[in-house]
Amino acid sequence: MQNISDIYFKADDSHRFLPWLIGIITALATLLLCASITLGGWISHTGSRYGQSFTVNLPAGDHATPETIEKIEAALEKHPAVRDVARIDEAQLRDMLKPWLGNNSAADDLPLPVVLDVTLKAGTTNTAINYEAMQKDLSAIAPEIEIDAHERWVAAFSDFSAAAQWVIMLLSASLATAMVMMIAFTSRASLKLHSKTVQLLHSIGAEDRYVARQFQNEAMRLTLYGALGGSAAAAAVYLLAGLYLSSLPSAAMPVLAITLAHVQLLLFIPLGCAAVAWLVARRSVLNLLQQTL
Repeated sequence: MQNISDIYFKADDSHRFLPWLIGIITALATLLLCASITLGGWISHTGSRYGQSFTVNLPAGDHATPETIEKIEAALEKHPAVRDVARIDEAQLRDMLKPWLGNNSAADDLPLPVVLDVTLKAGTTNTAINYEAMQKDLSAIAPEIEIDAHERWVAAFSDFSAAAQWVIMLLSASLATAMVMMIAFTSRASLKLHSKTVQLLHSIGAEDRYVARQFQNEAMRLTLYGALGGSAAAAAVYLLAGLYLSSLPSAAMPVLAITLAHVQLLLFIPLGCAAVAWLVARRSVLNLLQQTL
């Protein structure tokens, strides 16, 4: 982008340092907002998945006979809200325990409970089922049986995630405020540095709006350069973090993939920062010109 201006801004230190500072701020804010988008999608997906199912656990022991398990499955399948009942085999259960127990041969000797994964019919959620009545009916078959509807875990998880998103938004807003203050301060400092050139322009008939246009265009140009670099750096870091997390054995971690929402954010951030810089620089320079004249 060619800089056509009546003021020689390359003599200003902000020409060298402002894009770097804007880039750092933009990169941090973009990473935070990308994490917020991912977290929001993960919350929605996880809540929907656990809201459409529940598990029935029968502790290991002599009571966990095939006949008892068949009776429990038959009682669950008769429920009008239940679509499917599937038993989780021991291999799956041991794989689920590996993140906590590790690849330990001693874990293979642990007695495992019988776990039934119950899927609800479409449009039915956990809140629509009377679990107390279901627990009573199943306890008549096996007194040790337990129903895990996930509602407490999902509620706690949603509350924590919502709080985390609020913290992310506050941090992003703080970074945006710091960027605005930096641009305003830099524009006013640049105006004072080039005060002789500004006086010369005034002497030949230049209006305040014309002078302000020189500074606002320069601020927009530098901010756009810095924001583009910051967004690109944030995208690269986000992709690398996603590749690292995908290599971990735990399936409980969110997938850091670039979605359409992330692409829109990465495109909007530089343009939004440039527009904000244009407005802030214009307002700051015009206010200072009106004060000094």
